Amino acid sequence: MTETKRRRVIIIGSGPAGYTAAIYAARAELEPLVIAGSGADPKIGIPGGQLMLTTDVENYPGFPEGVTGPDMMDLFRKQAERFGTEIVYADATSVDLSERPFRVET
Repeated sequence: MTETKRRRVIIIGSGPAGYTAAIYAARAELEPLVIAGSGADPKIGIPGGQLMLTTDVENYPGFPEGVTGPDMMDLFRKQAERFGTEIVYADATSVDLSERPFRVET
C-alpha cells in the first residue's frame, strides 16, 4: 500500500544541515518533513551523519567545554521536533524534480 503525503518542505538527511533547515522551516510554520534515513532512528541506529562519529566538538559556539557529536545531534533533533518537524526514519529511494509537485519516495 502506498501512502501519499503532501508537504511544502521535505528535507533529506538528518545531519546538522538537515536539522538546521528543519528548525528554520518549522519556525516559519512550513511544517517540514525530515527523511532521516533508515539507520537514523535513535532507538535502533544513529542520527546525524558524520557528526555522530565525532567524539569531541570544541569549535561550536555555545559549548565552552565542548560537546560530543551524538549529544549535539540529539539536541538538534529535539529542537527541530519542538517546533513541529516530523521525522521519518526511512531512506529516500527516489527523487523526481522534473515536474510539480516534486516527488520523493521512501
